[in-house]
Amino acid sequence: MTGIVESIRGWSRDFTLLAIAVFAVGVFFGVQLTMYNNFVVDRLAIEPDELGMVEALREVPGLLNAFIIAIMVGFPAPLFAGLSLILMGGGLMAYSTVDSIFGLAFFSVSWSIGFHCWIPLQQTMALQFSPGGAKGRWLGQLRAVNSVGWLLAIGLCLLLYRFIGYNGLFIIAGLVTMVGGVAILFASRKRTDGERAFVFRRRYSVYYLLQFLQGCRKQMFITFAIFALVKVHGMPVTTTMVLVLINQTLVTLTGPTVGRWVDRFGERRMLSLSYVGLIVVFLGYATVTHRPTLYVLYCVDNLIFFGGIALTTYLYKIAPAEDLKPTLSMGVTMNHVSSVAAPLAGGFVWYFFGYEVIFYAGAVLAFISLIVSQWVDPKKPDHPACPVLSSTP
Repeated sequence: MTGIVESIRGWSRDFTLLAIAVFAVGVFFGVQLTMYNNFVVDRLAIEPDELGMVEALREVPGLLNAFIIAIMVGFPAPLFAGLSLILMGGGLMAYSTVDSIFGLAFFSVSWSIGFHCWIPLQQTMALQFSPGGAKGRWLGQLRAVNSVGWLLAIGLCLLLYRFIGYNGLFIIAGLVTMVGGVAILFASRKRTDGERAFVFRRRYSVYYLLQFLQGCRKQMFITFAIFALVKVHGMPVTTTMVLVLINQTLVTLTGPTVGRWVDRFGERRMLSLSYVGLIVVFLGYATVTHRPTLYVLYCVDNLIFFGGIALTTYLYKIAPAEDLKPTLSMGVTMNHVSSVAAPLAGGFVWYFFGYEVIFYAGAVLAFISLIVSQWVDPKKPDHPACPVLSSTP
């Protein structure tokens, strides 16, 4: 936490506004991911196949991401980023009215549209608004800021759940997300000259493939890890909140450090390390029934988030400025080609063969990712790919 405070002094105005928005997104997911699984079980008595269908629908907007971002070419990123967060906040607030699977799916898709537009825009602004030099450090700081938002949101859940329930927490988190959207609207709206509407190139094939594999693996874990703890192992809502609180505390403390590790050791090594860790996590969820051990594995999965940072900095090194945003967007689309199929298939696999098969499959995908990551070129380019934009309008 001290490292974050010291780093704030070097932030530009635009980077600070971006950090506010990233903090708001942390609050969003601090409530949404902490309360969601218990919410859908307690209120809707949802079954694994139904959850899989809802999650598959929620990921559909990610498939369209490249086309949505293509429409935005010529418009400044902060404008659409702000509108995306406002849509996210509204979708989460609407959870307070949900009383059916249909309603859950409808509002999940609503906020998902905003979130999947936000992802490449946030990554682009992070690379553009951060000071010059190694980018992993600044991306790590933003991840830590995001985690601080998660921590405060989880604290609100622990303090207020018994008084305002699921509905009140969803409304508070939605409002905070909207405030973050308003904040980023005031960032500099400088455009990148020559920016392309749509990019799909062979030189980015390793990036695309790793994003595809990450989407499948990520969605398996996000959809079914905590759900398994709740549905199979009987984890109560209070334990869920404490688990996520501990997890985000660890991420907050380690965020800036692991960002610097990416700069120091390179993308190939850090990606390889993350995939080895994921193999262990998935095998553990498939074979272990001891709940405290599963809690530890859940935290380990979130601590090795530096794989995502490494993918972003890798693209920054190989892509020129005009390719950056559309290629990040295409990466989101590739990520969600698998993200849509994974929860749908996983729900039916759980129903017919048991939850263990899902996590064995995740281990296999992590192993394939480990192999593919060896094609990541660790060499740095002779010139930076993306210029740092001015911090003033």
